[in-house]
Amino acid sequence: MSRTHGEPGWDGPGPEPGHGGVSYHVEVGGGTDGPVVAGSYNLVVDARHGSSVTVGLERQRPAPVRRDRIAVVPRRTREPVGREADAASLSAAITAGGVVQLCGPAGIGKSTLLRHLARTAGNGPDGVVFVGAAHRQVSDLAQQVFESCYRTWGYAPSRTDLRALLAGLRITVYVDDADLTADQLREFTDLVPDATFVLARRDSTPLGDGPVHHLDGLGQDAAALLLTRALGRPLHDAEHATAASLWQVSGGNPLLLLRVAGVAGAGRSALPAPGAVEDLLPLLLDRLGGSAMSAVNLLAVLEDAELAPEHIGALTGEPDPAALCERLAGLGLVTPGEHGYRCAPGVVPAVRRDTAVHPVNAAHPVEGLCRYFTRWAGDPTTTPARVAEHSRAIERVAGLATAAGMPELTVALGRAASPKLAHSLRFDAWGRTLGRGWTGARRAGDREAEAYFTHEEGVRCLVTGRLAAAAALLAQAALLWHVLGDGRGTTAASDAHQFLPRELQSPGRVNAPEQPAPVEGDTPQAVADHMADLDRGVPGSPPASGEVGPGYSGAEVTDLGVPAGPGPTQTYHRPPGGGDVGATTGAATSSATTTGTATTGAATTTAATTAIPVGAATTGATAATGAAAAAQGGSALATFLVGLVVVGVVAVAAYNENEETPTASGAAGSGIVGTWEFDQKSFTIEESGPGAYSFSTTCGDDITLTGDDTEATGEMPARTRDSAGGPCGPIIGYNTATITAGASPDTAWWTVTMPPEEAEIRTCVSCGMSVLTRVG
Repeated sequence: MSRTHGEPGWDGPGPEPGHGGVSYHVEVGGGTDGPVVAGSYNLVVDARHGSSVTVGLERQRPAPVRRDRIAVVPRRTREPVGREADAASLSAAITAGGVVQLCGPAGIGKSTLLRHLARTAGNGPDGVVFVGAAHRQVSDLAQQVFESCYRTWGYAPSRTDLRALLAGLRITVYVDDADLTADQLREFTDLVPDATFVLARRDSTPLGDGPVHHLDGLGQDAAALLLTRALGRPLHDAEHATAASLWQVSGGNPLLLLRVAGVAGAGRSALPAPGAVEDLLPLLLDRLGGSAMSAVNLLAVLEDAELAPEHIGALTGEPDPAALCERLAGLGLVTPGEHGYRCAPGVVPAVRRDTAVHPVNAAHPVEGLCRYFTRWAGDPTTTPARVAEHSRAIERVAGLATAAGMPELTVALGRAASPKLAHSLRFDAWGRTLGRGWTGARRAGDREAEAYFTHEEGVRCLVTGRLAAAAALLAQAALLWHVLGDGRGTTAASDAHQFLPRELQSPGRVNAPEQPAPVEGDTPQAVADHMADLDRGVPGSPPASGEVGPGYSGAEVTDLGVPAGPGPTQTYHRPPGGGDVGATTGAATSSATTTGTATTGAATTTAATTAIPVGAATTGATAATGAAAAAQGGSALATFLVGLVVVGVVAVAAYNENEETPTASGAAGSGIVGTWEFDQKSFTIEESGPGAYSFSTTCGDDITLTGDDTEATGEMPARTRDSAGGPCGPIIGYNTATITAGASPDTAWWTVTMPPEEAEIRTCVSCGMSVLTRVG
């Protein structure tokens, strides 16, 4: 059973207390054992030898029963202050139907107002569904809507069946953090064609003729009321003038006003001066102590991932974590979600700066976090739904473990969590965890784990309709299992392979460019790229023009609003992968690809998600293992499996024949070390130590990157203009920069991302992906 979308602490089968006797309890598909059904496939999850699939007859598929009343509302949070006019305008738009957008900057109160509307506005005749879209793809969101509308267990319909089941439902779907691309939003809304959608997102996007409501800052009276409530006392006479100035300086941003009250209530006798608004976070952090600071540090390590109070309590030793989180939310340091809390905008970089000054406040050790979540995910009492709710935190911790040189911990966490994610039917989240696990397995040299993650991804691609990718992955998994002498794994992968179209099963039947057969046990480039792409989260949309390269650190021009110089505009395409529930399985390839969300952290590369070298030959020990297996009578099977790998790889190559995809492979080039040029500016990357690389910016910043010769990541300062209009003004934050060696020795990819939490205080004009050219 999932946790209840209702009052905190209520988890019973009856009506939710205090809400009109209507139950909001929703069953989320998949138990911890037994098969689940994805489209026409029966999936039996095996956490050791790899999952198996069979094809079920249509009459044997589950028959979902529509709920009499659909009511999945968000948990209660603080009521919005001063939003009566906004609520009235939005309620009228919701009544009219269609797609309604609620837009505004970070901290302005979009989520608070959206939750209020989901509980109070007049909704569709068939009910209401509230979902959070942060770091989630369309297929997982659509599956959640389906489970909210139907009584079902362990069933993910095919895309065709899903749309048929959701058609005719006159519900209102509230989507928080809906910063998906316009195409993804259209795909999502098309799956529930008769629903009204209310989308909370930072910026509006063209979605037909639907209304767009831009949420502005609070008015002066409302701001004073918010301050009074947050302070728990009326303003003193002398404070009214200060409050008015603070309102002007903050632009009426509710999050900043909460922090103002937090500073005033943390031992100060009066409101802070208006000039101190930029220093609110350091002031608040200085006043935290004990478990409160530990909790903020913990959430900062997880960045934008949400964490339930039970985990915060277990990891910090706080006896009442729910009360602590509410107090931190009242200070504007954390924000509540459906399943826990995450850092509020701007907090993560502030915590990093604080720990640099005060090492005593150092973050939680990655090893302890990884072991904790491995035990929790693997606990038989932990349900698949709970693991799915924390998939973002699991991804983050797994990436940190690999980056910290402990890939074996990443493998253990991936193997503990991925079976639960498969049972949860959140196939996109499952795929990302498989990608992280595969990366860890390659770093650790764990061939058994590599076989397992490759096998599971092949099964996932099969049941979600990515048949060309499934062919290559399953064949490679069968070969790896065979080399390892695991007969059950070999059989499971080979059996799954038989459900592919004939042209993807027999060698020589695919009309595509010839590729050399891989050495037994080696990983073909297409397979390696697919798995690495799951881990790295390659953006699926073109980067914005006007991006600035790594040699030019003065890219942030927040006060001028213009980029420092032009950059290349490229179009990138993503290879098959990523996970899309229930695409029709009648064709050899999927006709659409799932794109990443360029505006969220889910589609960025951070230091914790550095990709490993892919496509490299296996070690001599592995080759010897394969030779020994062949000598023991398995050579015929091995030869056949190699043929299947070639067919699968050729199929993927045919699929991507005209694609221009950034790759983490530097096998054909000289790696990232050298002199690179971007926009007529050059900079030199040198190897400064094992796994460490460095270069200097035009502003004299010495930047350190960590990783390997194919990809390395580090932090770069973001600056404003100086007094003379130059690029080397004061530092206003830090961006994450990644250089990835291209397939050509003279090309590399430069990716810059900004922490989402800093979007409220600055604009990143350098963010995106650019092409570098080797000049030395």
